[in-house]
Amino acid sequence: MLFRSAAMAEEGSDDPEWVVATQQGLGSLIKRPKLTTPLLMKPPFRFLHDVVSEVMRTCGFAEGLYDENETQSSKIKDKESKLAYLNKISSVVELTLGITLEMRPAKVVAGMEPEKTNQFLQALAQAATSGGDHTAAVQHTLAKLGAGAEPPPAAPPPPPQEIG
Repeated sequence: MLFRSAAMAEEGSDDPEWVVATQQGLGSLIKRPKLTTPLLMKPPFRFLHDVVSEVMRTCGFAEGLYDENETQSSKIKDKESKLAYLNKISSVVELTLGITLEMRPAKVVAGMEPEKTNQFLQALAQAATSGGDHTAAVQHTLAKLGAGAEPPPAAPPPPPQEIG
């Protein structure tokens, strides 16, 4: 027989191990949003945004990572914005912990691979409480993404023509 955690035994549920692990890891850090099994089985972007925002608020993790528009989930509507949001936080988590996440933001936005999404959420909780240097991770992530996001420089002026 497989080991069943106390939380699973209490609820009498058959929740997947990865859902219970997320509930236990993140549940010790945040009280909202509620980490319900249905939300963790297929986490919508808004839920993920709320979780990341609450971890940042309660733990001070990854401060300065997002601009004002990115902190408001209602302003992140298109797929590219959602991907950019998830790429930023996953980069900071990876750099803080020195790991590579298996989560692929495009799959997360499409509502696929919930097990890998939950692994990311567990890593987020670990990174937020690890004491690792997340400030340097934020600076590195912003520098890396900023270089690709800047508009191209203006074309240089044409060389002066000689009038002869």
